[in-house]
Amino acid sequence: MNLLAAALVLPPLALLAVAARALLRRPRVLAGEPKPALILAAHQDDCAILAGAYGIRAVKAGRRVQVAYLTCGAPSPELPRAVTRKAESLAAWAKVGVPNDDVLFFGLPEHDVSAVSTWTQADRDRARGWLAGLMRALPRDAAVFVPAAGEAHVDHRALRRLALEAWRELQRGDLLFLEGPEYNDYLSLLQSPAKVGAVFAAAVPVLWRLFRRDSPPWTGFAQGGACWALPPDAALMEERRGLLRGFVSENGDLLVRLFGRYERYRPIAEPAAGLAEEPPRGYVSLGGHHRGFSALLLLLVWAEAVASVAWAASSIALPRLGTGAGRVVIPAAALGAVAFGARRRLKMDSRVLYFALALGALAAAVGVP
Repeated sequence: MNLLAAALVLPPLALLAVAARALLRRPRVLAGEPKPALILAAHQDDCAILAGAYGIRAVKAGRRVQVAYLTCGAPSPELPRAVTRKAESLAAWAKVGVPNDDVLFFGLPEHDVSAVSTWTQADRDRARGWLAGLMRALPRDAAVFVPAAGEAHVDHRALRRLALEAWRELQRGDLLFLEGPEYNDYLSLLQSPAKVGAVFAAAVPVLWRLFRRDSPPWTGFAQGGACWALPPDAALMEERRGLLRGFVSENGDLLVRLFGRYERYRPIAEPAAGLAEEPPRGYVSLGGHHRGFSALLLLLVWAEAVASVAWAASSIALPRLGTGAGRVVIPAAALGAVAFGARRRLKMDSRVLYFALALGALAAAVGVP
């Protein structure tokens, strides 16, 4: 096998191996009765995204569920937005059986997704103490839910760290810590194949309308072993979607489209292990995403496949156009694809599509086999 053949054959084979491994890592069913739960979130709609179905299921089983919010959901607790979001939280959780006394608010200011945090060290120390007090009061073997590693939002990452630090200080090994993803820019075919597939499908002109901003499955872990999911229950998931719709100020219908399909959890073995996972390792920042090895491999195979299709189509078209016309028309079309792909607003995956089309067409035009 020469080097060119190896370069064309080996990446798809490696990608198939990764895909096979991903299939073997399908979510495990979280069996058994639900535990008393403490759901920790940075913002008011986050708890429903993280563990809304688990919370509803636990309430139905007679377990106590506490929902704790680190921020007020606005830059200041006195702002109308903060007041509205607090009222929505109380009403939404009351509707599924969680009393107002078990919906708790610490009241730190929220930030924009990628802002620099304004929380002082004193704020963080007070918040850590508050979280530790909530965990200390939990019954034995209770479940605690926190944001997963790699979250895009600065407040989500801060809450995760503070919660794990509080857990470490308490030394309560009986607690079951479960992390759940909301949204991040990490792409791994092994960890979140649906998200990776949506990103690549959105790069295809014919398919992009099916994968608009409010359509792809944004949730997905950045690292770790097999995740867990609740037993299939259509009625429970519909109740969870109703919980999401209760956050009207955050566009409840949009929340359902983004996060209404399922919940996923992953156990954290111990505080040190959870703290060491931030930020996730093994990723390269490229084209607006952090891409793992499998996502980079998929990008390479994607480019090879598109170039091969363009080469085959151009090779068929050349004889029909005639050698002279074909040597002009096909390179002109390739240059058009390059110009189209060079547009500033395009994402990298779309650029790769157009540049690979141009490369394949040019290869056929100059007679590269």
